Amino acid sequence: MTEQQLSVDLKELLALKEELSQKNSTIKDLENQLQESNLIFDTILDGSLAGYWDWHIQKDYEYMSPRFKQMFGYEDNELPNKPESWQKIIHPDDLESLYEVFDLHVKSKGKIPFNKEARYYHKDSSIVWVYCMGQVIEWDKNGEPVRAVGCHVDITALTGANELLEHRNTELEQFVYLASHDLQEPLRTVSSFASILARKYADNLDEKGLEYLDFIIDGSDRMTDLIRSLLDHSRTGKDAEISKVNMNNVLVTIQNDLNVLIREKKVTIQSAFLPIIDAYNVELKLLLQNLIKNAIKFQEKDVEPIININATLKETHWEFSVRDNGIGIPSDKLDDIFVIFRRLHSRSVYEGTGIGLAHCKKITELHKGNIWVESTLGAGSCFYFTIPL
Repeated sequence: MTEQQLSVDLKELLALKEELSQKNSTIKDLENQLQESNLIFDTILDGSLAGYWDWHIQKDYEYMSPRFKQMFGYEDNELPNKPESWQKIIHPDDLESLYEVFDLHVKSKGKIPFNKEARYYHKDSSIVWVYCMGQVIEWDKNGEPVRAVGCHVDITALTGANELLEHRNTELEQFVYLASHDLQEPLRTVSSFASILARKYADNLDEKGLEYLDFIIDGSDRMTDLIRSLLDHSRTGKDAEISKVNMNNVLVTIQNDLNVLIREKKVTIQSAFLPIIDAYNVELKLLLQNLIKNAIKFQEKDVEPIININATLKETHWEFSVRDNGIGIPSDKLDDIFVIFRRLHSRSVYEGTGIGLAHCKKITELHKGNIWVESTLGAGSCFYFTIPL
């Protein structure tokens, strides 16, 4: 090798060394920025009710932030960064359901969110309620999850407030029950004596007197229906339990129950295949039945009702729709119809208590869903309601 070639090689080596030095400096800067970002992130979360986790699924390693561990009364060094650390302190009744939600998240490739409330045991044996949120952020070539990240938020205080609210609601339900019972007794008396009067003394009353008597009987009957509807409204969700509900079977049951009305009004009910969902069975049947009965009721004369029922899977919920060819709703009244006792028509035109759609709203809220309507006056309406996954 000549002196000239050696000089060239030396220059190339020096240039390569300088390039490596610059890259190392850049990497060091990135590491410092990452550490600084993590420090900021940890500081923000340490001042909140949240703790975060980073689960390397296939390596059986899970980093849990100090705040995560403090949430349950542990120091950072007391809980190893492994999945079994939190598995040992979660309430056994919630562990399986938490994994069920995670499995759904994985099977849907992240389309179904990994969100769940769960109970954990604090170091002092008390219960800590948390809201778990997470997301798989890395998958292998076979489509299996590699890494997931998320956080736990302490909602124990909120749960305590909910328990207080439930207690108040129970007291309110008891009051409504007693009040409605006390109201029904005098109404039964009025209705009973009015009927006796109409049966035994009708010949002694003139046309005006008979008309007044009809008003008394009709008013008593309507008030009785109203009180019963109020009582049903107040009881919605009481002692109800979530179960698997086949919406196709629910629709068949409703059609059987309304068979006489459907045949009389020549109703056509069309439906796509509906899903099986986790819901309150009885309440969901009442919700769908109310919407179908409204679609039949609010029609122009001599128009045969056509009702279309469908369901669409969204990212976080099922969206159901009940579309009709009825009279429609004015655009400025679309929200009013869900308010209890809010009626758009007089009883002489369309009978009812004004509670049905308020009842539907309460049932969707019981499921943590929403209900709304889109309508064109004179051309029909479409009611939508959602049931979370």
